[in-house]
Amino acid sequence: SWLKQKPKKYLCSLYEDHTRGISRTERYKSLGNSFQVDNVAYHLSVLKDMFPYGMNVLPLFSGIGGAEVALHRLGIRMNNVISVEKSEMNRTILKSWWDQMQTGTLIEISDVQTLTSEKIESYIRRIGGFDLVIGGSPCNNLAGSNRHHKDGLEGEHSALFYHYFRILDSVKSTMERL
Repeated sequence: SWLKQKPKKYLCSLYEDHTRGISRTERYKSLGNSFQVDNVAYHLSVLKDMFPYGMNVLPLFSGIGGAEVALHRLGIRMNNVISVEKSEMNRTILKSWWDQMQTGTLIEISDVQTLTSEKIESYIRRIGGFDLVIGGSPCNNLAGSNRHHKDGLEGEHSALFYHYFRILDSVKSTMERL
C-alpha cells in the first residue's frame, strides 16, 4: 500500500528534504516525536487573514519545526520566532529548514527552564510581543517508543509540560502590562 511505501516524513506532511543531513536512526527518532503538519495547519488556518503582515511566534518544545512548517504552508509570514527546543539535532533540522524557507528572524533557546520572565519581557520589548504561543510538551514519559518509564507528568521530560503554562502566563501578563 501507499502508506507502507512512503517514509514517515511524508505521513507527517514535512518537506521531502526536511530531515536531510542526519542519520536514518536520528531521522526516525525526530519524526517519532512529531505530529501531522496538515492537521496543525487546519487549526491555525484562521490566523491567515488576521496577520497579513506576519506574526511573532513562540514555539515551545519546537521539535523539528512542525508548527513553523504549518504556518509556512498557510502562507503566514513569521517575522520573529523564538524557538525553544532541547535537542541539538532537532534545532539543527529546524535551522536548516528556516535558512532555506524563511526570511524572518529565528532565535533558538535550548532549555525551556532558562526562559525566565525577565527574558520573556526582553524578547517582547525587542520584537513587539508574541502573536502566537504554541507547543507540544515532551511526552517521553507518557507515550511513544518509551515503554519502560511511563512516569506520567512526573517524569523527567514530561514534567517540562508545566513550563508551558508558566511561560504562557508570563507572556500574557507582560504583554498586558506593557
